[in-house]
Amino acid sequence: MVDLRDSLGRRWQIAIDSEYALCDEQEVVNEYGFEIDARPNRIWVDGKLAHAVKVGDDWWVHLNGAIHVVSIDEQGAGGTGEADGMIAPMPGKVLEILCEEGDVVEEGQTLIVMEAMKMEHRISANEAGTVVTIHHAVGEQVDAGATLIDIDSVEKFN
Repeated sequence: MVDLRDSLGRRWQIAIDSEYALCDEQEVVNEYGFEIDARPNRIWVDGKLAHAVKVGDDWWVHLNGAIHVVSIDEQGAGGTGEADGMIAPMPGKVLEILCEEGDVVEEGQTLIVMEAMKMEHRISANEAGTVVTIHHAVGEQVDAGATLIDIDSVEKFN
């Protein structure tokens, strides 16, 4: 599953080989066929070869003579138990923390930048709410499944 935002600010969730995608949590028909190529930085879209290159935090995709820029945010996994925490999706090092305790955040807002496997991963809020606790500091190594941030959901206050 790829989670991204388009230039209009819509949030898309797209899976390879799925006939449906989610756009702002509404199910829509996925009109395109995607296949992963065995060679790096190549993907097939409706039988046409596309080349993808990571530039900073974005992917630049060359397809049909045009360049498409895709920004991908990785959602922190939901918490377990009573905590509404964000869980590290992979082991890595915390490079940046883009929020503070007490901040009100929106779903999809990037909160932490981690480094894993020599790549930067932008971890975004899995729900809207207030940041209650930040469990790690910049420079710390975290394990997969470690709680990164606790968020009090907006729904609790409605």
